[in-house]
Amino acid sequence: MICFSSISLTDRHLHIVAMTACAIAVAVGCHPAAAQEWPSRYVKVVVPYGAGGISDVIGRITAERLSKKFGQSFVVEARPGANGAIGTEYVARSPADGYTLYEAGGAQFSVVPLMQKLSYDPLKDLTPISMITSNGMALVVNRSLPVKNVQEFIDYARANPGKINYGSVGRGASSSLVPAAFALKVGLKFVEVPYTGAPSAITDLLSGNIQMFFGNVSDVVSIMRSDKVRVLGISTEKRLAEFPDVPAMAETVPGFVVTAWNGYFAPAGTPRPIIERLSKALGEIGREPEVIQAMAKLGVDSVTTTPEGLAAAIQTDLPIYHAAAEAAGLIKK
Repeated sequence: MICFSSISLTDRHLHIVAMTACAIAVAVGCHPAAAQEWPSRYVKVVVPYGAGGISDVIGRITAERLSKKFGQSFVVEARPGANGAIGTEYVARSPADGYTLYEAGGAQFSVVPLMQKLSYDPLKDLTPISMITSNGMALVVNRSLPVKNVQEFIDYARANPGKINYGSVGRGASSSLVPAAFALKVGLKFVEVPYTGAPSAITDLLSGNIQMFFGNVSDVVSIMRSDKVRVLGISTEKRLAEFPDVPAMAETVPGFVVTAWNGYFAPAGTPRPIIERLSKALGEIGREPEVIQAMAKLGVDSVTTTPEGLAAAIQTDLPIYHAAAEAAGLIKK
């Protein structure tokens, strides 16, 4: 006689059906129970740059509030190196379970893949959650330069080709690509001087060793409020509320609008319910008055998007930065 253990035939059929349904759910990547229980332990937020940088600070501001919202610790972990590729690859190869997130800028999607060979594809291996900040670039010049506005600067640069040195925070950084895009747009020629960080570039700008720095507003916000340099323009579409007297570059050069941003991502395949919960939470955080004020002090705007909105922003960036990287000679052969 054959025994089927203590489960009756009817119960056994129900048990098999239930197990089959679970197997199908796993196969299609749907984990409703896991998504509802998430997070049941701490969540790692990887920043692919050094500790203390703008992305690290932004990550800590948002991670602290995510911790409060979800009742679990969101811990920022800096994994710098290889222009951010080390930290990015780490997240791309991490389990898609919602316990490893990624906070970084757009260069990891639009610039770094052009410059070096990668073992991952950020567009395919990472899933957008929400943009969290956006900021423009400020064209700042040494006061000894005989120019007071963008048009005078263009005229001077055209009359002195190759005689204006500008500082960049590493090749491929925004401070390298935006001047290249600007030069391409108006037909100018600059000489790039790379630095290891914005502070050293700004020091040389103040001393006159370089004549120009086209850096993130967050990097130059302190000297923008001083009389040590001359701020000619901002690369945002409109003037910034913090600096209403500084014109947008587009007022002189129509169509020249370049912004940088930071956003949250997760490994591809992370359950959609987790992505949606995080996107909603980050949206609420980005609208908090304290967060808006904290971001403004850093020289960035607090913004929020849907996952689809962040994906669209990346697609908008691709042709802009491809042209800039090509002009700067940064595209790998």
